[in-house]
Parts: sequence; structure tokens; C-alpha cells
Amino acid sequence: MSNPIRANGKPKSSMQIDNAPTPHNTPASVLNNSYLKNGNPVASKNIPQTIAEEDNSQAAQVASALLAQKPLLLASIQDKLDDLIGADSGYVESLPIDVKNRVYSLSSLQTELFDLEKNFQVEMFELEDKYNKLYRPLMERRHAISSGSVEPTSEEIAKGRELAGEEDEEEEEGEAGAEDEEKIEGIPSFWLTALENLPIVSETITDRDAEVLEYLTDVSMEYISEGQPGFKLVFMFDDAENPYFTNKTLTKTYYYQSELGYSGDFVYDHAEGETITWKDHAHNVTVDVEQRKQRNKATKQVRTVERMTPVESFFNFFEPPVAPTEKNEETEAEEDEEDEEDVDEELESRLALDYSIGEQLKDKLIPRAVDWFTGAALEFEFVEDQDEYDEGEEEDEEEYDDGEGEGEGDNDDQDDFAGTEQAPECKQS
Repeated sequence: MSNPIRANGKPKSSMQIDNAPTPHNTPASVLNNSYLKNGNPVASKNIPQTIAEEDNSQAAQVASALLAQKPLLLASIQDKLDDLIGADSGYVESLPIDVKNRVYSLSSLQTELFDLEKNFQVEMFELEDKYNKLYRPLMERRHAISSGSVEPTSEEIAKGRELAGEEDEEEEEGEAGAEDEEKIEGIPSFWLTALENLPIVSETITDRDAEVLEYLTDVSMEYISEGQPGFKLVFMFDDAENPYFTNKTLTKTYYYQSELGYSGDFVYDHAEGETITWKDHAHNVTVDVEQRKQRNKATKQVRTVERMTPVESFFNFFEPPVAPTEKNEETEAEEDEEDEEDVDEELESRLALDYSIGEQLKDKLIPRAVDWFTGAALEFEFVEDQDEYDEGEEEDEEEYDDGEGEGEGDNDDQDDFAGTEQAPECKQS
């Protein structure tokens, strides 16, 4: 796969050595007088600084005027400059042999450091796997209580009430008045509500998806250590009651590359989903079924045909986007360049979104499911966003104060903006 996405969601193509010598960032010391006097051919050209600056300024003005009249030429030059980004400037090769050897020695040390980083990441991966297995009994207990197969103990209830700041007496009075109500098993719509409160996931859930997710009983995760490293998400459904598909579980597996990226982190390689066996087209929420009648011209018989159109759905998550193969890349190379760029950008966006959803489910939903059900987790999400807003607001105020100073209009603008500020909606049902 070309330009794989890093484990933090960023494309691998963005991983560049910011300080590597290039035609645009060759160290300024190269142009210092001390360096020029030590054997650099340019040192023989003793050009007064003021004259050189004046000539350069006039040349830049003339060049700008000419390029402004020829946008195609400007675009061509820009393409040439883009090709030079990251290219070798020849600076290292021009260094004295002793200095160059020291640079080579640092590269050797860098390799040893990278090996240690790789060992760290591998051991960290194994440590996460170890503790994920220790979490499993608690996760299974959570599944049993939320699904209604067991009832919580009095100790669990008392501790939960203490964490919520509620007293036992008030809760007991409520229970006494609810004795005549219909018996409810478990926590209805537990995972559906938690998913709908998770911002990035909630945007993918449609009304039809919600009806299917009512039968979702558990979401778990396990690490993969054999072969390619990665992790697997497991969605468990009530197969006895689920009228939509026959799968008891749906899995989605994310794989990392075997080698670490330049930053020392695992690099996302690809994802594989499980095929959903829908009971019929009518219950398939990933397609829109349209029925049409056709008449045979010869026999005059009428038949009904179904036309299925793919639609947006949460369950498309189990059919992840795939990077183009080499054959497809050759075919795409023959197409228009602009269309190809649009396709590549769309694919990169879909791949990044797919991996981001997997990370959200692994790191946020599964370990904090009850907080996403109650909406408590949204408060922490909102605090992070508010901190970013406050920093931006301070910068804007400083820029405004530097220009015109404070005025009555400042308070009006702030009041209007504050009126639109809302916390994320909690979809607890």
C-alpha cells in the first residue's frame, strides 16, 4: 500500500526529516564569512553586501513582474521547486573528510538508537496485550450485567452509588415505588447509546443502523501478536433475536507493518472486515432496494426485479476501503491527472477516517463504555475542545488589542459567540 497511515492517523507521506539539508534549508553557516574563507570558491568574490542586496532586490522585482504575467510559467517553476524538496543539496559531500566521518558515526549511533526504540515498542505492545487479558474478566462481567444474564451484587451497587454521590435511602424509596413496573432485563440499548455518544462514530449511524444495533450485546478488543502485529475489534450480537443477519459476531482487524516507521511507532498497513450474511435484501441496511416490474414483449409475462443501490451505513465499517493495487495504479496513471489526484485524496481521507474510528473504539469506547452510555465522557471531550478555543480566543484578542484597542463592539461579538456555545449532545436512551 502506498503512503500508509501511521498509527496516529497521519499519512506516512507526512513523515519527513524537517532538518535534513535540502536546497531550501541548507545550514546558514554555509554562507558565513568564516566558512567562505576556508576554501570555498565563492570567497574570492568580494562583493559589497549593500550592492549585492540592492541587485538581488531589483532582480526579484523584475522576476515577480514577469512571472505574474505568465501564470503557466510560474506553475511550471513551482512544480520544479516541489521536486527539489527533500533532495540532496550536496552539503554533506562538501564537508571535510574528518567532519564527514563524524556524521557517519552519528548515523551509526542513530541506527542503534532506532533498534532500542523498536524493542521498546515491541515490549510496550506485549505489555498492552498482557493487561488487556487482565481486563477481560471485568469486561465479561460488564457484558453479563448489561445484557441481563446476571444481576449486580450489593457491593457493586453501593460503590457505584458512592461514585455517583447518591444515598442508598433515596434510591431504595424509588425502588419500592417501581415494584409494580414491568421487569426489564439488563440495560436496554446500552451499546447503541454509547456508540451514538461517541462523536466520530455517531456520524456514521443512520436510523436504520440504530434498529440493528439494538441487538448489539458487547464490543471487545484483542491484540494480534503472531505474524503481522495489530488488533481485532469484536462486535457480539444477540443471534437468537437478531432478524437482520445470521452472524453472531462481526470482526474488524487492523494490521500494522512489520517494521516500525521513522518516528519509532507502528505504522498502519491495512484493515480486514468480516462479510455480513444478511437474511434478505430488505434487512440489508447498507443498500437501498427498489422494486420494478418488467414485462416480456414476447410472452407478456410480468416479473418483479430488485435494484440495489449502496447507501451510507455504520455497517460499511466492516468493508474497509482498500488501497489500489499496482495494476489499478497503472490504469489510473493513464487517466487525467486532476481526476487521479481527487481519487487519491478521497481514498486517503477514507482510509484515515476508517483507522480513526477503529482507534476511537479501541481506546475510548471499550475501556469507558459506561461513561459513554451516561454521557460523562463527553464532558472530558468538551474540556479539550474548550481549551483549544480559549487559546485561539486569547490570540485573537491580542491581535485586536494591538490594532484598535478595546471597544464596545468586543463585548457584543463575544456575547453573540457565547450564545452559540453548546456542550455535545448526550444521546442516552
